[in-house]
Amino acid sequence: MSKEQLTTFEKVKAIKRSLLTRVGESLSYESWSNDFRLTNIQDIHKTLKKWEEESGSFKIDPTDLSFEEMIELGFGSWSEENPMRLIPIWLFPFLADEFESESISGSKHSKLSEIDNDHRFGCLAYGVVPKYPITFCRLPKVGHCTTNV
Repeated sequence: MSKEQLTTFEKVKAIKRSLLTRVGESLSYESWSNDFRLTNIQDIHKTLKKWEEESGSFKIDPTDLSFEEMIELGFGSWSEENPMRLIPIWLFPFLADEFESESISGSKHSKLSEIDNDHRFGCLAYGVVPKYPITFCRLPKVGHCTTNV
């Protein structure tokens, strides 16, 4: 049986959906003990192991995502002048061991071991620049779009 290869975007969406489901369950099921609620969330790695057998590694290289995909997944904006998108904190445990990133202070990094889980408003203090052109519209000038390469 051949493996169904998912895109990075599909993998990140599956991780996010699984995390949100587990958090939702843990908040909704009052009969669950606090220990079980925590275990339910932490055990997502067991689920990912099963998914990896079917669809390949779930270690995420965020530079594989387009600007639009980053926006949909909740990557934050650091500034209007910088195309870098900040990585959501919930994605930190699932990042690949090696990928090109930059800190909000401007230092460049190529390994996960070089960054930490310091975060601002739900996003790491580290981000990535999308490989694909960034298309955006500024409100209220509807219809006036530009491409920033």
